[in-house]
Amino acid sequence: MEQNITSVEHYTPILIVGTGISGLTVAYYLSKNNIKYTITTKKNAPKQSNSFLAAANTRVPSENDINNIINLTIDKCGADRSVIETLYRNSNTIINFFEELGISYEKTSFGIMPECMIKSQGGKKLINGLLQHIEQPLCNKILIHLEKYAHGIIALFYDIQLDQFIRIYTNYLVLATGGYAAQFSYNDNSPGSTGETLILAKKIGARLKGMSTVMCHPWSIYNGRQILLGGVVSLSQGKIVDEEGIQLLKDKYICDAIAQDDYHEMIDEILHFQLECIKQKKDMYLDMSHANENLLNERFKKYGFSTNVVKNKRIKITPTMHYSSGGIEINANGEAINLNRVFATGEAQFNGDLGMGRIPGQAFASGIVFGKLIADKIANEGVFNTQYPFSFKAPPETMQLYSIEDNDFPIEEFQKELSTLMVDLLAPNSSIASLTLHKRKIQKSQNMILGRARGSGKRYEDILTLFFGHSVALEIIEDLEVKACVKG
Repeated sequence: MEQNITSVEHYTPILIVGTGISGLTVAYYLSKNNIKYTITTKKNAPKQSNSFLAAANTRVPSENDINNIINLTIDKCGADRSVIETLYRNSNTIINFFEELGISYEKTSFGIMPECMIKSQGGKKLINGLLQHIEQPLCNKILIHLEKYAHGIIALFYDIQLDQFIRIYTNYLVLATGGYAAQFSYNDNSPGSTGETLILAKKIGARLKGMSTVMCHPWSIYNGRQILLGGVVSLSQGKIVDEEGIQLLKDKYICDAIAQDDYHEMIDEILHFQLECIKQKKDMYLDMSHANENLLNERFKKYGFSTNVVKNKRIKITPTMHYSSGGIEINANGEAINLNRVFATGEAQFNGDLGMGRIPGQAFASGIVFGKLIADKIANEGVFNTQYPFSFKAPPETMQLYSIEDNDFPIEEFQKELSTLMVDLLAPNSSIASLTLHKRKIQKSQNMILGRARGSGKRYEDILTLFFGHSVALEIIEDLEVKACVKG
């Protein structure tokens, strides 16, 4: 560490990394029990998360449907049975959670969502409500290194605003940092969803699984940055056409499901259809020509979208990377396998390795249920030890990338190459030989980053994102290799 960089260090009994629904829920239930903690985010405000951007449609199955949902999620998504059983058999927590926060809700096709004037702002309402009940989060803190000890963990952060490194020792670590979808050029995620925490957790012994399992959402606009909700999409009556107005989607069953806003269990089939259109270089549009104009305007206003996206009574759509289901393997307590007192919740968890990896509405349900379970386990266990080491076992690799003196390393060029390569990796039927070539290319690029890229402040953050992005790509390849061997 360079001598003119101030290093700060302190102890906290519980460290929560991430201020989406998962991290804030843990903080909320710890606060209810009057247990001290520290919560951090890499962004400059705690509201900058995927959860804040979401509609917060939360899956809450009826008592009669719980077994069906559990079996569906295991069979179709490859979820761990003990984890998914715990999630849905504790889903009554979700109703209590909404009511405790005083947030009114409405029923949806598979659960509940916050009642809002603008339907797409349910996440905003939930996050704003939670922030009123918790300790003030520490912002601009990028996690760059972890070390595990017998009684706790040392976490090293970089404060982008103060240009300062901060060392925090904690007895309990909660990783609620989201996934890695923002490493793709077409995505609707917060820019912070770049996956570095998963890589750091693996370095201290966590197991990653399903890293090649991601979910593209079919109804994105503005080059993937925003997703249309089903209430708007249904006005197309399931008519997806090309630029000449010729119907592309021929499956009447899927068309009818889209028209009834009941397509959520068919997203795999819709995405397969869209992939074929993309291969044939056909642009796709939702045909709104049969929709009543007043109803169309009313629905757009209700869901918080601009009608400017409708051109000649059509809406251009494209699939976009919506979430990543791969992550840290956990047990039914939300604790990382092989790592006592380290928890993963939300999109940082492994959710599944088949199909899309999880079913719609599971994200918020999981964040709320496991948020409470993690807080309860910590409250009941409560093993705290303030004695900690004063130096790292080895100099953090990520520190090599820091320098007050920036250089001319082409970050943007490398980022574009990485994003293109990651999309190629996820294309169907990648061969072992092609995966091996990709792996060599990624390793070579990552070594170049370590050897040449240097910077501070925002540039250092961009370098870190690029560096960890290459590690995420390698994990995707490793997962694909495992799947290929199983098939073979």
